Amino acid sequence: MTDMRIKQTDYARLTALILLGLLALRVTSVILSPLELYADEAQYWRWGETLDWGYYSKPPLIAWVIHASTAIFGDTATAVRLPAASLHTAAAWCLFLLGRRMVGPRTGLLAGLGYALMPAVWLSSAVLSTDGVLMPIWSFALYLLWRVREGEAGWAGFIGLGVAVGAGFLAKYAMLYFAIGIMLTVIFDTPTRRALVSAKGAGALAAALIVIAPHLVWNAANDFATVGHTVDNANLGGDLINPENLLKFLADQMGVFGPISFLGLIAALFFLRASRRPETGRQELWLSAFIVPVLTIILFQSVLSRAHANWAATAYPAASILIAIFFLRAGPNRWLWAVIAVLSAIGFLFAPDFTLAARLMVGLAVAAGIVVFAFAFRFRPEGLFWAGLTLHGVLGLVMLTALVIPGAISGPLDLDNALKRTRGWDPLADQLAAFTQETGTPSALVTDEREVWHGLDFYLKDRIDAPLILWRYNEGAHSFAEQQPLTAEIDSDVLVASYRPNRRPAIAADFETFEKVGAISVDLGTRSNGCPIVRELVLYRASGFNPLPRTSSWVERFEDQRMDAPEPCPQQN
Repeated sequence: MTDMRIKQTDYARLTALILLGLLALRVTSVILSPLELYADEAQYWRWGETLDWGYYSKPPLIAWVIHASTAIFGDTATAVRLPAASLHTAAAWCLFLLGRRMVGPRTGLLAGLGYALMPAVWLSSAVLSTDGVLMPIWSFALYLLWRVREGEAGWAGFIGLGVAVGAGFLAKYAMLYFAIGIMLTVIFDTPTRRALVSAKGAGALAAALIVIAPHLVWNAANDFATVGHTVDNANLGGDLINPENLLKFLADQMGVFGPISFLGLIAALFFLRASRRPETGRQELWLSAFIVPVLTIILFQSVLSRAHANWAATAYPAASILIAIFFLRAGPNRWLWAVIAVLSAIGFLFAPDFTLAARLMVGLAVAAGIVVFAFAFRFRPEGLFWAGLTLHGVLGLVMLTALVIPGAISGPLDLDNALKRTRGWDPLADQLAAFTQETGTPSALVTDEREVWHGLDFYLKDRIDAPLILWRYNEGAHSFAEQQPLTAEIDSDVLVASYRPNRRPAIAADFETFEKVGAISVDLGTRSNGCPIVRELVLYRASGFNPLPRTSSWVERFEDQRMDAPEPCPQQN
């Protein structure tokens, strides 16, 4: 027993040191990075300026986190992003604790490191997203639920579980998948059912509802804005059944979890069975309840309409533990290595933003690396875990390099287009502020693109004493930026900073006078086809705002019109 405690302490110390080292590296990279906030981060920052129980498109927790961070570290892009790495570090530690308690300290180490080094976590540690806020809560709730199942959680543990589930709901509605997982475990797992179908289980449910209630009240008072946006985001009103999205979904998940890890997860689920030790089989089945429903639901969503790569992210905390168990338990298997090597190489062919030659070269290099690991580990599947971790480490270093010195890597790797949303906002705001100083402050500043609105909202920081308004293409608000009121100032001396040539004729028709007065632009690099990437705002002075009715004839009138459009790049012809 003493030896086991020492061993567990050693694994805990090693895991903590590695996670803290990664945290220091990631925080340093965020501090040194010249990359700017992208539109969603700027939107969350704006929400955090006014604390509330809900916002237009997301629950409130991310805005609260940003509010706290900027209050402590200052109103900067770095302060907005600083919490991200710490949140993922906390999630990884929770998974170490859960893996150690379920199986043993070695499994805990592999689970914690597997999560901390997965490609999506490298990326999500550099930007603040709702997934980043949700993951530590989800992982902690998973750990508490297992403690409850074991019968080692008193009232504090049950109430903590309820609070965690409620807080996860305030981070992202994807916490509903956790509730599905709980229901499944209650159905097929006797210890979980015995623990939750009890007075303490009722207390946990009550705690979750108490935490969620203020947000539900806010939604009811605001026409269920957040819920409505979430439903709209599913995009089920278009063409249904798109089987071509199936391969894209699988390739996306290989990018999120890592190709070797995701293929190992598929193998682990395929070979899911009760092992010689029945409890091990129950553990794997219990974990699958928090993996399979998420992947299945998002898979069907992608085939029905669309699904962003990160929508299935909540499957991967439990998956990190499941593949650690699988890789440590399985015996030598040459076919498993061969299949994963081939499919990993094929998966890189679907990587976005890179040339075909680069994708082929990287895919073949990864396959060759897997073969080297296969012989080094004598085809024991544990070697696949370390091969995947090595690949993730290399990818992570590339991401950190792109974060700290983007100019040195974005051009050679054709990443200018991928990074354009995080570059150029500050100099663009400087140019716009300088223009108004030279020509006079307008009564209102109007733009025609959501991302531009959020970029100017953060980086102008009220340097122009005029309301910033997003021009309405639709009759009602279809984004948070469009919710900003059309104040009386828009009827006077308006400066229109237009990004979209196809919107300009319709904007001009909404004003009595509309005159071009200049343009500002920033160079964002070069596309893989050699064409320059430029963010240009054409400037117009306008007055006499009198919007036309947004009817079907209005749409038809302007749908093919453009104004002051730039010349197409010759390489695109």
